[in-house]
Amino acid sequence: LTGPVRDAKKSLPSGDELLAKVAEVEKREVTAYQEKSLSSSLLSSAPKPGKIVAVKKNNYLGTTDLTLSNGITVTLKSTDFKNDQVLGSAVRSGGKSLYGLKDKYNAEYAASIIRTMGIGNFTPTDLQKVLAGKNAVASTSMTATSDGVNGSSSIKDAETMFQLVYLLFTAPRKDVELFNSFIHRNKSQLAMIGANPQVAFIDTLYKVMFRNNPLASVPIPKIENFDKINLDRAMQIYKERFGNAYGMHFTIVGSFKEAQLKPLLEKYIACLPSSPKKFTYLDNKVRPVNGKVNLAVHKGTEQKALSLVLYHGELPYSYDLELKASAISEILNIKIIEELREKIQGIYTGSVSAQFDKIPYPNYSFVLELPSGPEKVDTLLFAIHKEIDNLKKSGPSKENLEKVKQQWREQFKVNRKENSYWLGRLQDIYFPGSDPKYFIDYEKYIDALTSKGIQDATKLLLNENNVITAILKPEQK
Repeated sequence: LTGPVRDAKKSLPSGDELLAKVAEVEKREVTAYQEKSLSSSLLSSAPKPGKIVAVKKNNYLGTTDLTLSNGITVTLKSTDFKNDQVLGSAVRSGGKSLYGLKDKYNAEYAASIIRTMGIGNFTPTDLQKVLAGKNAVASTSMTATSDGVNGSSSIKDAETMFQLVYLLFTAPRKDVELFNSFIHRNKSQLAMIGANPQVAFIDTLYKVMFRNNPLASVPIPKIENFDKINLDRAMQIYKERFGNAYGMHFTIVGSFKEAQLKPLLEKYIACLPSSPKKFTYLDNKVRPVNGKVNLAVHKGTEQKALSLVLYHGELPYSYDLELKASAISEILNIKIIEELREKIQGIYTGSVSAQFDKIPYPNYSFVLELPSGPEKVDTLLFAIHKEIDNLKKSGPSKENLEKVKQQWREQFKVNRKENSYWLGRLQDIYFPGSDPKYFIDYEKYIDALTSKGIQDATKLLLNENNVITAILKPEQK
């Protein structure tokens, strides 16, 4: 037997205790496993189909927009990018932000719990058996501000994918035994995670960043969180989010003919329960702390350190500013390689990432992540701040800006031949909302980027008003 000892009061079992347990189990009566018979059909009865009531072509995007008799809208994009692939998603406003502190964990895990218990008459294991040999999957999800569905299939199994979607909306399955297994499994996986220095570091950082706001997201789940989940309430929340499909917009992209999918949409999507209702998300006013914050955490004994620097702020969203923010992060990533890794030799890996959100409120953030040895922390932080200051003073070099532009152009050539790229961009038009010209004419916006524009954006975004610097080092002797 090997394993960690959590503390002096909780030692591992002795050899005699293990042998006694084996002897106890050997006395139990064990019956042979009986394979139960399963229906070959996912649905016990066929739903009453609805109708497609409106069809509109969009020549700019090469899509067809459908309106179904239950008010659901669908965008179809037929492609020849990949043989025998159908990808689908659906989204609308909503999500976990609508539920307060009392239901925080019921809402957080509602979709995961349904995945654990199954749909219709099938447990996840039974469903796997019924779907053997078929290429079709579907699942639901909830973010803080949206309710969503994702699916994929081959052309041949597209009907199976739509059947799975239908069951996810109409027949979530309750299974107390599988729910208890879900709780126990998550608790077991988390039992020792708190001993990981980086886990403790991130947990502390979030507490400081959001001033212990109980409504803030939880980056590292805790064992006690799972004791706050009530199965009936979690299922009720799931049904509130997915029991009424009104306002959902479906997007389907792939190597299909529209005539193949339209009858399936009428049969399985146009019949989904749908009652007119306003669906929206809630801004629960969770915000990171303002000002300059410095945090030092000493955890673990291994001679490793991690430095995180977070710049953040609230600004009206614009695509132009988001693109410049992405360019800033890419240029700083070049500098991390050239200066921090190759010249200073203080780091193997490191990164800068930028994010600009429209909802629930317009805000941006830059995260600088610099893993290193403890003795290199100050040197690396000084070096990266120097590179940021250089961007503010002079903007990026012509060479580095062109590197970023060319990398983006090459990646766009690949992306525009991918069904998944089109699915994401088309869905974004409807939620959270974007102008299709930003991805159709993407290269024009890349070409328009200038060193002066990025310099000005750096001054605006990487100012010193709101900066959180957090450093993880080993425990001090």
